[in-house]
Amino acid sequence: MDFVDRKPELAFLEEHFGRRGAGLLVVWGRRRVGKTALLQNFANGKPVMYHMAVRTTPSDELRRISERLADFFDDDLIRAQPVGTWEALFAYLAGRTGRFGLVLDEFPYLVEASPELPTLLQEAWDTRLSKTKIKLILCGSSISMMERALFAPGAPLFGRRTGQWKVQPFGPLELGLLTGGSLVERIETYSVIGGVPMYARLFDRRADLATNILKRILAKGEVLYQEIPFLLRQELREPRVYQAILAAVASGAHRFSELSSKTGLNRANLVRYLAQLEELELVRREIPVTEDKPHKSRKGLYRIAEPFVRFWYRYVYPSLDRLELQDATGVLKERVLPDLHGFIAAGVEPILADLFRSGPLKKLVPFRVSRAGRHWSRTEEFDLVLFDQTRERVMIGEVKWSRKPVHPGLLADLRRRVEASKVFAGKRITLALISRSGFKPAPTKKPAERYVDLSAE
Repeated sequence: MDFVDRKPELAFLEEHFGRRGAGLLVVWGRRRVGKTALLQNFANGKPVMYHMAVRTTPSDELRRISERLADFFDDDLIRAQPVGTWEALFAYLAGRTGRFGLVLDEFPYLVEASPELPTLLQEAWDTRLSKTKIKLILCGSSISMMERALFAPGAPLFGRRTGQWKVQPFGPLELGLLTGGSLVERIETYSVIGGVPMYARLFDRRADLATNILKRILAKGEVLYQEIPFLLRQELREPRVYQAILAAVASGAHRFSELSSKTGLNRANLVRYLAQLEELELVRREIPVTEDKPHKSRKGLYRIAEPFVRFWYRYVYPSLDRLELQDATGVLKERVLPDLHGFIAAGVEPILADLFRSGPLKKLVPFRVSRAGRHWSRTEEFDLVLFDQTRERVMIGEVKWSRKPVHPGLLADLRRRVEASKVFAGKRITLALISRSGFKPAPTKKPAERYVDLSAE
């Protein structure tokens, strides 16, 4: 399948590659997000050498790099006498003339085998490499390690980078370039697998969502069947503890006290584990978008941030005993399909918030969206709240993820609830009724009202 999108990332790399002098760029992001495809696409046709590190010994890694350098520079000397130390490698690179690039993908593997590497690279950069025309690109999937080695104050390479880009998962529209389908179909697929390009490539775009779930997720032996445990083992030292926390959040424990009770973890340990999951963007602490000081709010609810992680813990994790016995069809029919529509409906709000902020639905908002999210309190709840920068203009939406057209009169109920809310008093308000399947009868439109038929987009 062809490389798609990533235009901002490619533009960033192109612009930095074209700058004068040396450059030390950092590209990082979670596994499977498409970093390797991005860098290989960028390097194609340029004087850029791409090297993928593996888990091996330092001497073997240096031999592999030497072989690639010999081919890249057509250098028989280094082919006959591979470099034996990192210092020798950096000295060789510093001795090359002209502008060229070197991508070291999976840089954390190199540091794992040679913990002294960041310090050696810092010394080489300060004394030699920064005075050349090399563009050195360090890439890695171990988010915590990359951030510790390159961004933490006191780290050897802190302050040396000349640019950085964290590669994020696709949004539903970009993912749709791989999966195809209508906007509603893209949203529903995104609710299951999220924006990881590799997951989308595993899906058969000719099959419906249920068939792809059966054949690509529930089937023992498929990549996605054990993807989440693999991801946790790669990133975390105590995967079982993190798995217990994720399973608790996915089962409905969204408050700190509920999580502590379900997992048996005390406050100090739970705070530490949750912070790690937030850093890896597997869990997010959702705050009502109406809070003036969100960092001090006590109204936070913990949610699974990654759609596929949410799906896996909702359906795969509780059914592993049956799935190990290869009863994927039974699990699909008895557990997944009766619940799937509600599962999707409960996860569409953040997706819609993005589509209203920067996607095809932004044309329906009469201002530029600065903040988007949900609002809730003990007495009220609103699905979608969009603010402008001044927080004086707001669009408030009610989401109806029904398979049947909804009655437009539901907007009147939303209006009554908004008018009764003190939170929105004095604001310039636009109301929106958002339907998966349209409206019946046809609504009568008013200036400060929106009827959003997603099936028509």
